[in-house]
Amino acid sequence: MKIALLAASLVLIGGTATACGGGAPTDASKADFCDSFTKISESTAGSDGGDPSKDEIKKVKDAVKDLEDTGTPEGIPDDAREGFEIFTEAVADIDDDADAKDLEDLDDFSGDEEKKFEAFGEYVTKTCAPEAPEAPETE
Repeated sequence: MKIALLAASLVLIGGTATACGGGAPTDASKADFCDSFTKISESTAGSDGGDPSKDEIKKVKDAVKDLEDTGTPEGIPDDAREGFEIFTEAVADIDDDADAKDLEDLDDFSGDEEKKFEAFGEYVTKTCAPEAPEAPETE
């Protein structure tokens, strides 16, 4: 499903929408932000890649709304914050009865929006990726 690919693209790189200042909080804890973002990936689990059901679209939209309500941590770079707003607005604009064809252009952002969307993906990856365990010291 295209929405799963959009959400997954943010996880992996770690309809044109216009950011308009955004009202999402800017003081979320990193843990809350990452937990909310993880819910997006979880909401797409089990998708078969065909036309999404209304229930699948609702799950993703609800998860993205939760992320928007949580907001971003303090100190997020401006371009990544704008990418967050572009992403949340694009998903909010999806019709509840969208089909796979309707979702084809979901991540078709303009050049500037694309850079901001990628900056958000990089921020998510850097901020939310599990840290690798330290190698044991050898003597």
